[in-house]
Amino acid sequence: MICIVLFVLLSAVPTPQEALDAMLEGNPFPTERESVLIEYGDSFVLPESSDLVEYAILRQFHRMAFQLPQEPVNQLAEYITENWNSLDTETRNLWREFSGRTGLVVPAERADEDNLTSILRYSSESGSSPPSANRAELTDLQRLYYVNAISPDEAMEFINDPCWAVRNAVIQKNPNAAFEMLDDSSPCVRMNAALATGRTDLLLNMASTPGPLGHMSLAGVGQLPILRDSLFRSSVPAIRASALIALLELGWRIPSDRLDYLLTDDYVMVGAITADATGRNFAMPGEGSIPGDAPALEDVPDQVVLTTDAGEFSMSLFKENAPVTCRSFWYLAETGFYDGIYFHRVIPGFVAQAGCPEGNGYGGPGYTIAAENNTVAYHRGVVGMADSGMDTGGSQFFIMLDNQRRLDCRYTVFAAVNNTEGLDNIEVGTRILEIRRMNP
Repeated sequence: MICIVLFVLLSAVPTPQEALDAMLEGNPFPTERESVLIEYGDSFVLPESSDLVEYAILRQFHRMAFQLPQEPVNQLAEYITENWNSLDTETRNLWREFSGRTGLVVPAERADEDNLTSILRYSSESGSSPPSANRAELTDLQRLYYVNAISPDEAMEFINDPCWAVRNAVIQKNPNAAFEMLDDSSPCVRMNAALATGRTDLLLNMASTPGPLGHMSLAGVGQLPILRDSLFRSSVPAIRASALIALLELGWRIPSDRLDYLLTDDYVMVGAITADATGRNFAMPGEGSIPGDAPALEDVPDQVVLTTDAGEFSMSLFKENAPVTCRSFWYLAETGFYDGIYFHRVIPGFVAQAGCPEGNGYGGPGYTIAAENNTVAYHRGVVGMADSGMDTGGSQFFIMLDNQRRLDCRYTVFAAVNNTEGLDNIEVGTRILEIRRMNP
């Protein structure tokens, strides 16, 4: 009887969460052929069958997430190529996602509704020719990848595209397009057009724009007198920080008679940046923990509505996966912390990030929360908690604009946007108007 019980215990396959917990503690399960162990085991093995290939690929993504040395993938690439026709669409798309980041060649495949975005993304990342497609039927995200994959001359055909991210990609693909986009309807596109054409006058005009676009425009001016004046005279903390960073990038040396002045600036980040640039120690103020009056988990809604000036999005909160993060997020939302805050970092096809009260990515709520690593996959629309290291989350969150499985397990997933169609309308400078409980 004892032997039978022992056998059952030894042969039990751990859940993904149990495997992840063990991995984070430095005690991964011994590798066997089961899917979880292929993904989280202590050494790589080829899958025995095509339905286990997904877990071998995820293993490589998870090593990226924890900045572990990449394992040789030649055997896996060869195995996948040989068994390509037996793999399901999701696994093929996952392999293209990995290959686009690592420079691997994938087998050619006819594009259809289920793999078109994946193939276009791979084409844009690998430099291969995109598949033929009806441009009028492509989504915003698909057109973004399409522009990134075609020639500079072909990209000009998208100069009037309805999506700001696609028009912005045209500038990156063909800088000559910027001369025709200086009066674009999108402030972000106008700023990048001004940067590409060296129109300092337009950047100076935009520098007075409240929020991150103003900070970024000022930093792009590139004129020492203007930046120095902004550093020492502006009453806006984020402007001073942006000016200081821009000055340092231009090779400016902090005058010795201004060193103490900057080290003791009211905005702590100015002092921190100054100390880092001059090799001095700087003690950042300690962060507290989540306030005691934060709502109990049962009082946190299952769904909220994120209202922005680029559209309204419903979000489902994953209270079982990230209870503390959900409590903190709803506490901040309910108290109006997010009202009026800008999206300060938007990388089309990657993330849209908000939650910094200063609008520059350095701010938070005045406390930190622990990471709640879980195995929810980073697909388009998934919402994660930004941090500057393990257990340093606060108020900043990011929304995935496409699948990014290399982030799995590293950042706390605590929500997902349900209506992802309008996500590509979010740009730098988009404001959060409110986050409210969804009516039942």
